[in-house]
Amino acid sequence: MCGINGVLFLSHQPQIQTEQTCQTVLQLMNDTIAHRGPDSDGIVVKSPVGFGFRRLSIIDLSSSANQPMLSKDGQVMLIFNGEIYNYLEIKQQLMALGHTFRTDSDTEVILNSYLEYGESCIHHFNGMWAFAIYDFRKKRLFCSRDRLGVKPFYYCVKDQLLYFSSELKSLHAVLKLQQANLPKVYEYLAYGYRINDGETFFEDCYELLPGTNLLVEGAQLILHRYWKLGENLFQHDPALSFQEEYVKLFESAVKLRYRSDVPVALLLSGGLDSTSIAKVTDNLIQRGELSQNEIHAFIASFPGFDEDETPIAREFIKTCKNIHLHEMVIDSEKTVDDLENTIYALDHPVFSFNVVAHHNIMQACKQRGIKVVLNGQGSDEAFAGYDRYISGAYLVNQLISRDGNFVEEFKALNKFNGYSSFFLCAQMLKSVMNQRFSAYLRAKYQEKSLACLDPGFVKDAYDHYKPTYRFSTQGNNFTNYLLKQIKYEGLNQILHYEDVSSMSQSIEVRSPFMDYRMMEFAFSIPNDLKFKNGVTKLIQRQTIGKMLPKSITESRKKIGFRAPFVDYLSSDPNFKIYVSDMMNSQRFSAKKIWKANKIQHVFENAKQHPNFPFWRIINLEVWSKVYNITNL
Repeated sequence: MCGINGVLFLSHQPQIQTEQTCQTVLQLMNDTIAHRGPDSDGIVVKSPVGFGFRRLSIIDLSSSANQPMLSKDGQVMLIFNGEIYNYLEIKQQLMALGHTFRTDSDTEVILNSYLEYGESCIHHFNGMWAFAIYDFRKKRLFCSRDRLGVKPFYYCVKDQLLYFSSELKSLHAVLKLQQANLPKVYEYLAYGYRINDGETFFEDCYELLPGTNLLVEGAQLILHRYWKLGENLFQHDPALSFQEEYVKLFESAVKLRYRSDVPVALLLSGGLDSTSIAKVTDNLIQRGELSQNEIHAFIASFPGFDEDETPIAREFIKTCKNIHLHEMVIDSEKTVDDLENTIYALDHPVFSFNVVAHHNIMQACKQRGIKVVLNGQGSDEAFAGYDRYISGAYLVNQLISRDGNFVEEFKALNKFNGYSSFFLCAQMLKSVMNQRFSAYLRAKYQEKSLACLDPGFVKDAYDHYKPTYRFSTQGNNFTNYLLKQIKYEGLNQILHYEDVSSMSQSIEVRSPFMDYRMMEFAFSIPNDLKFKNGVTKLIQRQTIGKMLPKSITESRKKIGFRAPFVDYLSSDPNFKIYVSDMMNSQRFSAKKIWKANKIQHVFENAKQHPNFPFWRIINLEVWSKVYNITNL
């Protein structure tokens, strides 16, 4: 896991100018993201390209695995951020084809895979990656991002130069990006979304989409989508039941993510996903299938917060023989004191205050010397974990389907999951409406945030948001809704903040549920194995769940990772002072995109506005300050 930077001249320049420019620029970019790779720093400049690299050593800790890495003849150069979990299997195949290896790294596996398979090499990889390969023979730059976008890749073209990096802040450092992408700002303030459409919060700065390659020849940039999650991509084994396949896949995904030359730890909660990973880990150790025989698990504790899951985790860990639990108390005062540094580290505005708490958890892990952690990200989106948000699309599907059980499902969500009839009907109505209009109505009447935004700003930006989900009378709305969350909305936001939050502390996060095989499997099984009678992630409960305490498996309460932001806002004296000073600053009042006096009034009477997006206002204001944004 590392940080990559690159500069490519798109038009002919004298070689001396190319090298002098690249060396200076790349050093600044490397220094800006030094946190992603404290173990080594590398730069190679060879006209017309320059690659910069910061290394966090995880696999093959020797200096021979440092990057940029060149082929034996020096004609192909690679920088790579991520992990190829199946690199050992690919290496054996390549050796059988005559390739030799100087290192034990997965980086060299990518390099030789490219030499053997060309741009099709990515179809052999199971992992998370963002890499760039320059082929001097073909005078071509080949960049790729993993199927689900776990690893980031940002790029910008300016003055006939292509710049790219693992983080936006390094592009900001060398290009002085000070213009915000106003439609993105509007969508964030009004809706809370960060739509995964290739745009970023900085004007004319872009993100390579998941499952996409970027090819550059001459001055032409070509984007190619090589993989897209959809239905029935998984090839089932007819000899196994769906449940047997699930267990086999899940154990494989967990086991692969323990491949490391440094210890791997767990991030734990009291929820189904992380405890499933912990239980499978414990079983693998018992069977002698992991090289680690002792695992440390870490949980964030919020004393006094009524949704603190620490007690549940304590009870669960008693069932594991080889896992030791460590509780990390999150200090509200520290959170406030470090807020501006945290938001700078996170690159652009994030959807929830939970991210700030996650950042503090990563800091606590770093203090304990941890380099790699596993978490349960991706399960909720693939296997229908968020019943509150999926209930509308699910019920509509049941209503219009010939074999649907609308009445029974409605009663289950009402009686057992605790959702009122009004709420469920409202969710159904929302699922059939135009997505943009639905978000607009929520912002206007529920959150009441639109009244605080400048009308001209709203009008100019409203049409930018292109709905990614549309209701169909032909059915299949439930599946399409889940796919939308993975490909365009919620999951991408989570993956973004987890990467920058963890890597800001030089920690790699691995997620077994993000294995592309797990994702393809999830959309190749019947929906009633994911959600039925108000029970979410049914196949997980039927399999791994049988090994867990009933307090976890039978719980219908989906908390998710949450932090007590409202408590901080209303009662923490340090946070109240910080916010008050912000609201009364000249910088805040001078912004043209909102009505500062109305926002100030809402903050002064916060308890009267329980649905107002307080965090988004604070986050946007701090982000614009730390990145010196000038057009808001």
